[in-house]
Order: sequence, then C-alpha cells, then structure tokens
Amino acid sequence: MVSEALKLVSFELCPYVERSRIVLLEKGLPHRVEFIDLANKPDWFLRVSPMGRVPVLLIGDRPVFESMIINELLDELHPDPPLMPGEPIARAEARGWIVYANEVVMPASHSAALALSTPDAGSALEESLTALKEALAKLEAQVSRGGGPFFSGGRFSLADAAYAPFFRRWRVVESLGRPGSKLLARQPGVAAWAEALAARPSVRAAEPAAFAERYRGLLEQRAARARAQA
Repeated sequence: MVSEALKLVSFELCPYVERSRIVLLEKGLPHRVEFIDLANKPDWFLRVSPMGRVPVLLIGDRPVFESMIINELLDELHPDPPLMPGEPIARAEARGWIVYANEVVMPASHSAALALSTPDAGSALEESLTALKEALAKLEAQVSRGGGPFFSGGRFSLADAAYAPFFRRWRVVESLGRPGSKLLARQPGVAAWAEALAARPSVRAAEPAAFAERYRGLLEQRAARARAQA
C-alpha cells in the first residue's frame, strides 16, 4: 500500500479519467483531480505523459499512464475491496473485455454519437450505428452469462468501471431523441447492467458537473468541426 498523495490529471469530460475516478471512489482513496487544456498541454504534463494522453495518475512524483493500467495498479495496491477476479483465467477474461471496451465499444459509440449529431450524415450514420449494435449484441451474450447485476455477476469490478462512462454518454445521446439512437433497450441484459451502474454511488459521484449539458455541447462542437472539415 502506498501513502503518497494521489493526483489524477485529465481534461474535464474525459471518459477514461472517469474510469479511474470510479475506482478511486470505490476504494475510498483520497485524491485530487487536476484538469488541463488538451489544446495547450503544459510542459510538465508532457514530461509525465510520454504519449501526451490523459489520464495520468501521479503517485507522489511517479506518473502512471493509461486508465486500464492505472486501475489495475490501484487494485493491486489497495486490494480491499478486490475489483478483479482472483482466478487467473477469469482475470484474463475481464482484461479482454476491458480491451474490447477500449478498442470496439468506445470508438463505435463516439462515431455513432458524432454521426447522430451531424445532419445528413448519410452512410456514416448507418455504418456507425451498425457497428455499435453489433458490439452491444456481443456484450449482451457475455453479460447474460454472468447473471447480473454487474458485468460478471454480483460483484462490481474493473470491467464495470471501464464501461460505466460509455453508458453515461450513450444515455445522453439517446435523450436527444434522434432516430436510431435507442439501442440499449434492444439488449435487456445490457440495459439492466447500465441501470445498475447508473445507481452505483461511485459511478454517480464520478459524474462531471452539469455533464449532460456539457456533453451535448461537446458533440455539437465536434459535429460542427466535422462539417467544416468536410
């Protein structure tokens, strides 16, 4: 266990820093969050983040980067409560589904959210929604095997922390009422899982202030930028 001060560095609406905040809150670990401007990254940040990405966790003066690695480190240093399975194969399975969130679900949902916010997105909208539907169908099969309410059953885990920011953002997208956006209800296991995560105290406490309004604004800005580039 470490006793150094913990500082999480990010920008305000980053879904990946949310994952680590959820884990810090689950563990009851005192920490502070420092936000930076990604368009004007300070020199000290570039020194501690080799890839120039957020989040970075500073443990004293030692930086750890990438949310998946940060979260596993926190679970190893502070194992009460444990947030990864004890059995090696189950632990590897959980890691695999966290990578699936990183490589498939988050990119597909970002593309779909942007297309839904862009008038006349055309084939890009259909393709992005199809990719997200397929991703959610695979999640449905996996979650159903666990029996709920969380990803692997009755215990909240790092896999849950990895997916909670996606559900938070997609609920905002669905609230916009755009045709084709209501995807969660099509997968009852995923929908129930999303509700369980939304009610989790750590997930609720990790929500940025005025999140829905600010996230809608961010989508509008990105859609406008995409239209200008086109």
